[in-house]
Amino acid sequence: MERKLCPICEEGALTIREGCNETEYKGVKGSVRFFYEECDVCGSEQAGASLCLKNKRLMMAFRKQVDGLLSGEEVRALRERLKLKQSEAARVFGGGPTAFSKYESDDVAQSAAMDKLLRVADAVPEAFRYLCKLAGHELPTGAPKLSSLLGAEGIVWQTIDFPEVPDGANDEYHAPATHVISVEERYG
Repeated sequence: MERKLCPICEEGALTIREGCNETEYKGVKGSVRFFYEECDVCGSEQAGASLCLKNKRLMMAFRKQVDGLLSGEEVRALRERLKLKQSEAARVFGGGPTAFSKYESDDVAQSAAMDKLLRVADAVPEAFRYLCKLAGHELPTGAPKLSSLLGAEGIVWQTIDFPEVPDGANDEYHAPATHVISVEERYG
């Protein structure tokens, strides 16, 4: 490993150190790890851009946990279960072209609404299928499908389809379509 020279004294070598920061967010106290470099000659402590980014991500992960949001790892696992690339997830769920990269690396926290939308799409395959349809995205091969769940038969819900109108106005009434989960086709 190449020796990293201290920019302050220009003599010592920098060594990465780890610390623990006691912090509080929304009344919840916790310990968050942080990283810095220490010079073996002058003793100065510093954090370059890459360590600052790592420290920011660790703090964001703590905040997401306190807020009850999916962690970056959980968002990635959910997206992968749905067989979506990051750019496809952004198209299906919204949030912008680089949103999922940022959510998954804990650069930013997804909104509570986005978090709930992700959880619903993961738990209810038909909701995910509907979101794909709205986004004009073909359902990925291997995406979750309807499967068997004991006691789910007889569940009834209604949907209303509105035709797409170029100017965005949609004041036509359409009778709701009724759906029933039969014994043969149930959510899992």
